Amino acid sequence: MNLTLALSRRTLPWLALPALAAGVAFLGPRLLPAAQAQPPAEAAFPFALPWDDSSASVTSVAALNPAPLTAAHQLTAKNGHFYDSTGRRVRFVGMSIGAAAAFPSKADAPKIAARLHKFGVNLVRLHHLDAQWSTPNIFNHKGPYTTSAAPDPQSLDLLEFFIAELKKNGIYVDLNLHVSREWLPGDGFPPGKLPELGKVVAYFHPRAIALQKQFATQMLSHKSPYTGQPLATDPVLALVELNNEDSLVGSSGQAEALPPAVRKPLEDGWRAYLLQKYGTTEALKKAWNRSAALGPEQLKREPSAWTSEAQGQTKLTVTPVSAAGQTNAPSGTVLQLAPEKIDSTNWHVQLHQTGLTLDTGKTYTVSFTARASAPRTVFVNARLDQAPWSMVGLDTSIGLDTQWKRYSFTFVANGSVVPGHCRLSLMLGDSTASVFLGEWSLRPGSGGVSLAPGQRLEAGNLGLGQVSGSPAGVDYTHYLMTVEDRYCTALKAAISATGCRAAVACSQASYGGIAGAYRESKLDWVDMHAYWQHPSFPGTAFDPNNYRIENTPMTASSAAGVLDGLAMHRVAGKPFTVSEYDHPAPSEYSAEMVPLIFAYAAWQDWDGVFLFAYETARSEKITGFFDQQLHPGKLGFLPAAASLFLRGDLAPAPNAIQLTVPKNRVAGLKGLGSDYAFWGLAQTRYLQGSLKNAPERVDAKSFLTFRAAVRFESDPGPLALGIQNLKPESEGFVWDHSAQQVRVSSPASKALMGKLGGHASRVAGFVAEVAPSARNFAVLTLTSRDGKPTQESSSLLLTALDKAENPGLQWNKERTFAAEAWKSGPTQLSVPTATLHIATLAQNLTVWALDNTGRRVKEIPATLENGTLTLAIGPEHKTLWYELVKN
Repeated sequence: MNLTLALSRRTLPWLALPALAAGVAFLGPRLLPAAQAQPPAEAAFPFALPWDDSSASVTSVAALNPAPLTAAHQLTAKNGHFYDSTGRRVRFVGMSIGAAAAFPSKADAPKIAARLHKFGVNLVRLHHLDAQWSTPNIFNHKGPYTTSAAPDPQSLDLLEFFIAELKKNGIYVDLNLHVSREWLPGDGFPPGKLPELGKVVAYFHPRAIALQKQFATQMLSHKSPYTGQPLATDPVLALVELNNEDSLVGSSGQAEALPPAVRKPLEDGWRAYLLQKYGTTEALKKAWNRSAALGPEQLKREPSAWTSEAQGQTKLTVTPVSAAGQTNAPSGTVLQLAPEKIDSTNWHVQLHQTGLTLDTGKTYTVSFTARASAPRTVFVNARLDQAPWSMVGLDTSIGLDTQWKRYSFTFVANGSVVPGHCRLSLMLGDSTASVFLGEWSLRPGSGGVSLAPGQRLEAGNLGLGQVSGSPAGVDYTHYLMTVEDRYCTALKAAISATGCRAAVACSQASYGGIAGAYRESKLDWVDMHAYWQHPSFPGTAFDPNNYRIENTPMTASSAAGVLDGLAMHRVAGKPFTVSEYDHPAPSEYSAEMVPLIFAYAAWQDWDGVFLFAYETARSEKITGFFDQQLHPGKLGFLPAAASLFLRGDLAPAPNAIQLTVPKNRVAGLKGLGSDYAFWGLAQTRYLQGSLKNAPERVDAKSFLTFRAAVRFESDPGPLALGIQNLKPESEGFVWDHSAQQVRVSSPASKALMGKLGGHASRVAGFVAEVAPSARNFAVLTLTSRDGKPTQESSSLLLTALDKAENPGLQWNKERTFAAEAWKSGPTQLSVPTATLHIATLAQNLTVWALDNTGRRVKEIPATLENGTLTLAIGPEHKTLWYELVKN
């Protein structure tokens, strides 16, 4: 026994262990005595999870999900959740499996499905089936495709076999129809550069829509030789996603950069929309110029007022040039912005005017005249010029071509503004094509619109607009929303025609901001994606040997990490899922990911979380940024998280906030603010109750306390923020910012995560005295295996981890990059040294250390006195899993 363990076993007076057994609540952590202040040396040990383990061991939670799936398990979305035919509510513990991994061999598919079943997974999201870069893909088993007219028979056969194996193991399927399908000349598209992965065009081009309808019919109608029925009528199909991470409203700037022949259907529709609404050019001008006059100029005219930013190996040259004699050229100074070197991250190349003062709630108009040396996209935003660099109301994109054009954007400055510390930015890192910029302006007010000479509605020569808060911008936003709605209606009709009963969503709700959430509110369920500290890439995108991560714990966030951005997009009355979620490797804090997101999902009463992504490699090491299947720090916590979430161990937050949005205001709201700002525009009114701590306005932390949803209503009126304060705050989910901890407490599942080292932290019935360590970070979960309260349970699973990573990582000084991150194995664990006190009614309990399949390896000493079990854990036991079982 080492010195730290001996010291940590000493009972501290404040612990009051008899009271612990009685279930006394706890309000915060306590520092351990100074004698324990020296952190022990970190002792890592190998612990790789077998890729094909499906054994019925202590860590198996297969019993949580019925298998196989039958007609009784056909799902329906109703009353805001999913239910099967028996009336049982179904939540999803999901995995995204995409590209080549979705076509495993017939030898491997049964093993993969059985292993997923063991870890509590009950849904697989079939993603990137259409990826050109994947071998196989759904259109060509042997590599890239030149036409996507029909699924490749060999690929389809492997996919249908895999789906049949998933069905045997009680695992539903989420079919993604369009993720990365390119629109090719072989499919009838004109040559020319189109957005990557088929984005934007998918929504409006008749040929693209026809191909998507055809593909949906082909995939859903084909009779599987392994299930004997088409996917459309098979209860294994729970969900269908139409168009991954895409929005015409949110990416409207890309439409302007499309080849004219591809862009034409969108332009024709826009002109028809305006002609039907206004009839004449004079009526249009009157409507578009009814806004208040603009106030004084906020930007400086001197070229020197602009500052360039070029991160990593990028390079941006800014040069004053003349545009004299060019058609529609701006007057005065013109800047040539030449991105001579770019990488895969567009914000690595930027141009700013900084030091601006914007007033919260005030309307502003940004305008400029611009062209490019070749068609390209430019992103325009207003944000802070200091940490945390938050958007302050404008975040949009434009498509430039070689002709001069005037651009104008109206927005409302949101609550993130700091006087003297706002900036206007252009992000230029998407292309090396030069941008020419003139007549830049930022002024209070919303101004008006002047048509170019010769432009008339009757002549049908108006170009595409810009999404903004001006009357013209609101019209254009509304038009794009109608295009998205027509797309959803057409695709859903094609799906329904196959007899499919699966719930349908279009894309993720944040794609399009509040307009995206409104689009999804008309479909069957609402979905979102989030990544905590997604890697950035100074060079080539997704280069595994040249990346940067911030490498800090989300539990140390001063706000809510990425959770508030998810919660604010939930739509009242619709099931809600997060179909992509990850804390990418090689983060040293990824152990918090799984217990944190599933506890928060339960707290918000969501319907599913799908981790991204599960590959099918046979390895003993973490293979990449998003590896789930071989990452013990992620998959190792899934038995505990699945138990908490699927059993409903953690009750939803007792109080709620709801944003009510009139439908007729959605287009205007989208134009006025950045995609995550719409909650801050509402005034508060109380629906029920009134607690002293109820906020007057919503901030990020509000989403940690309240269940959140947005509701769209037909009645016109103001945005209203309704707060339901019915009960005192619960200790079920507590994010303690001062302690940098999250604590989860329910009768059958408990968790402590964050800065635990050097503290004794507790929830009711569970105390962890964690010794100091190099980072003082740890995650511990305690789970009742039989679903009873932990003090009554005859079998408990304890999971404890500091970090999991491959051996031999060579971290830089800032610990934001590790060379050789994926080279060596097996994966190693660092675990906390701690003394644990667990309340129990049992007369005897034995503690076992478990191996990497969940089998008992050795008995761990423990004492049981006065209703409290005390045990010491640490690296000497070479595990993250322990079983506590009655004899």
